[in-house]
Amino acid sequence: MENIAGFDFFRLESDADGQLVSTAPLVALKKCIADKKVSDVIFIAHGFRNDADDATALYKNFLQSFRADLARAEFKSSLGGRQIAAVGVYWPSKKFSEGESNDASSDDAGGNTQSIDSTSNDRARVTQQLQALKELAPSAAQALHIDAAIGLLVRVENSTNAQDSFVAHILALTPESANDPTEGFREISGLAGSELVQKLSTPIFLPTVQSSARDDGGVMSVSDSNDSALSEGDLSGGAMSAGDSNGSALSIGSFFTSVTGKLGTFLNLTTWYIMKSMAGNVGARGFADALRDFRQTTFDHPVKLHLVGHSLGGRLMTAAAKSLTTTLGTTVNSLTLLEAAFSHYGFSGRIDSDDERGFFREVIDNPVVTGPMIATFSFQDTVVGKAYAISSRLADDNTKAIGDANDKFGGIGHNGAQKTVESTSQKLHLAGTPYNKFALGKVHCLDGSDGLIKDHSDITNADVTYAFASVMSNT
Repeated sequence: MENIAGFDFFRLESDADGQLVSTAPLVALKKCIADKKVSDVIFIAHGFRNDADDATALYKNFLQSFRADLARAEFKSSLGGRQIAAVGVYWPSKKFSEGESNDASSDDAGGNTQSIDSTSNDRARVTQQLQALKELAPSAAQALHIDAAIGLLVRVENSTNAQDSFVAHILALTPESANDPTEGFREISGLAGSELVQKLSTPIFLPTVQSSARDDGGVMSVSDSNDSALSEGDLSGGAMSAGDSNGSALSIGSFFTSVTGKLGTFLNLTTWYIMKSMAGNVGARGFADALRDFRQTTFDHPVKLHLVGHSLGGRLMTAAAKSLTTTLGTTVNSLTLLEAAFSHYGFSGRIDSDDERGFFREVIDNPVVTGPMIATFSFQDTVVGKAYAISSRLADDNTKAIGDANDKFGGIGHNGAQKTVESTSQKLHLAGTPYNKFALGKVHCLDGSDGLIKDHSDITNADVTYAFASVMSNT
């Protein structure tokens, strides 16, 4: 049995089909609960671009920061007597560099710096992307599509037919389950490759400060910072630059001049869709079944279950909660979403005049979460912001709304929950500044845009774990 920051820690692994690799960790956890009178179990899931070592580092940093919260005087009466265990959920997401540099260059396989404008270098980079994606291909048929796409790279610069064929092969890799109408895939899948290249020929400007505009049921607030153009993880694979004089926007992918480079941007987005679908499957299948199993197990004392998900791990945990709504009496005690990577309309009861609902609306309508639900968001989270900005450009091309709260294809980790009357918004508190009691049945969106959440991975700091400790203290 592992121990992290004084918490007994268990590893729960899932395969690419969403099933648990082994149930042995669950057996060991149940024994620990019975022997040590564990009162609370924290289940935490990592996101996109993590391998097992990255995930473990994330869990260690989060739990170490949370351990410090337990020593605070304000939590002594509510959390001081609790015996807590933790479970890290490991799912087969692919490790990708988040590109901390803002330089308009990239490294080839040998580590040599190369110009991002070079068609040959773009071809080498996209080939590497495809080969990495092939490692995740669960079927021989999908591997054949990837091989065909690689073969087309020598022709795409001068052939619209080759561009169309390349995109068709890549779209064939994306599971049907990725076709959430609020994520843009439905519209993108109808594009020919040559149309897609044309749409990516114009730079995409992502706002990195918030406007004061607020839609009905939305949760926008004014950011006081004018210094928020970041050079953090770039989903597009390209460099970025400040889009205006006060640094309030990022230009995505504008350094790619070759068709191949633009197709690489699309390929990164497609990988995002594939990983998004995989995360949802893990949550809805093997992990949800594990939670059902726990609730069917009788202990001689109450056991509270807390779900915590970062990035696509937030989608995993929310998908699990949605799955639990089909099983009467199977509940969890809290849900904490940290820079979650799904639509900002995910919890909406009505997105448009056609009464379209958010993909995870059942979590609100069927109260499977008996305690608080929180979702952090930050306009400085440019990983979630750029993923949805690219989706928006390809699916809708609404240049006035890209990336912000009015964008049909915006992300909850960038904007908070939108068109959700059951949502509230407040600033993420500094550690040591108490929260009011979190009302039940609502998604409490915590805005870290003013430097408390500086980027997509900044979710293990004291301010974020203080919010989680506040959630647990309310259960």
